Amino acid sequence: MERKVFYILIPVIFIALAILYFHYGPAPNKLSKCPDDYADTNAGLNEKMSDMNKWTNNFYDNHPNATLGDWNKARYQFWVDNKCTKAIERYNEAKALSN
Repeated sequence: MERKVFYILIPVIFIALAILYFHYGPAPNKLSKCPDDYADTNAGLNEKMSDMNKWTNNFYDNHPNATLGDWNKARYQFWVDNKCTKAIERYNEAKALSN
């Protein structure tokens, strides 16, 4: 009898933890747009700057001792993860010009 309860209890606990994680887990990154996805208007620029400030604040809240270089690497990784090809191309072009 004890074994039966044990085998039932484990999946129930796992499901409960999964529900709690997906409901209360880490907040998704507020910035989910690539730089080129914002409208070419004043409102689009304001939204882009606001999202960038939120992303930067979130980054430094999670990495308080990070350097500007660390921020730059994380930003580039964001572009890679979100397939921001235009931003990556501009970055690589600027980097090539600086060499």
